[in-house]
Amino acid sequence: MLQRDVFINEVIESLEKDKSIYFLSADFGAASLDILREKFPENFIHCGISEQAMIDIAVGLALESNKVFVYAMAPFLSLRALEQVKCGPGLMKLPICLISVGIGLGYADAGPTHYANEDYACLRSIVGNSIFTPSDNLTTEMIAKDLITNPRFSYVRLDRDNQPDLVPKITDENFKDGFKVFGEIGTDKTAIISHGKIFHNCYSIYKKKKEKTICINIFRSKPFPEKLIKLLKQIKKILVVDEQTPQGNLGSCIYENLSKNNLYPKIKIRSLDEMFFFENGGRSYLLNKSGLSDKDIISDIDGI
Repeated sequence: MLQRDVFINEVIESLEKDKSIYFLSADFGAASLDILREKFPENFIHCGISEQAMIDIAVGLALESNKVFVYAMAPFLSLRALEQVKCGPGLMKLPICLISVGIGLGYADAGPTHYANEDYACLRSIVGNSIFTPSDNLTTEMIAKDLITNPRFSYVRLDRDNQPDLVPKITDENFKDGFKVFGEIGTDKTAIISHGKIFHNCYSIYKKKKEKTICINIFRSKPFPEKLIKLLKQIKKILVVDEQTPQGNLGSCIYENLSKNNLYPKIKIRSLDEMFFFENGGRSYLLNKSGLSDKDIISDIDGI
């Protein structure tokens, strides 16, 4: 099941008991959206390709004490509607949940207009929100349950593709922390930190290099996990891998939070190259062309 269907199914289940939930969408095409629209037509609003107006509608609903979820493709929700996001849920401190699908190169078949290589930097710059980037369906489900139960201004970054399950799975304690560590911590090891779909590439590499690395899945990067700061005090070398542009990505986030705590380990950030991608050939092909191949990641581990 796709992450978006996992999240929307949780909304559908909650709507059986809570009619204060409203779901706004700029898109059709998901089976779960059809179910939601058919079962709860009074709580579903299709706004069309009008992401800016959709945020304004969400603001109105939130001002009436409703729980509001907004769903759209990542490049358009994060860039086209950014001013509305800032002035609405941002300045007005409204508990609106933004759900984006197709982060990074998720829409590899649609070209550069549909890539979301900057969404993390854009939304991280807005004051007062929480940012979630799950790497599997269980984490997505836990995020959905949390935001339905405890509504707040948040940005949930979902992948377009299927994601394998994390093993061992995310526990309730991991979820509270905002991250999960794979491997045994050691001062001589490199910590590979990532989120979203690209985390699975990192995890596969970690399994081949357990003697040299640990792997950290950070699914809530804002607010930044305080417990992770304490853990990284034990680490001397960090590699951050993110399917985003070089500026403002997860690596920037980690470096900023470490420096606030006067921690300065060796940090290498592996991101997409600073370029527009006009080629097509699928996501793996684009990752290889843009500096995010497994070979590139392994080279950083060996060279840091």
